[in-house]
Amino acid sequence: MSSYDLKQLVTMWQREKLTPEQAIGQVLLHLEVLAARLGELEKRVETHRRAPDKPE
Repeated sequence: MSSYDLKQLVTMWQREKLTPEQAIGQVLLHLEVLAARLGELEKRVETHRRAPDKPE
């Protein structure tokens, strides 16, 4: 299932071009991407915290 960009999704919703089920599906797809990106950022932060301090 492909997802629309967020701006396009809001526009489609405002114009009643999506059913509630379609809108929920699209939001879940965006949430899945955001959760993955957040997980990667959390890993990077943790790796950075564990790295020994580098002298300047």
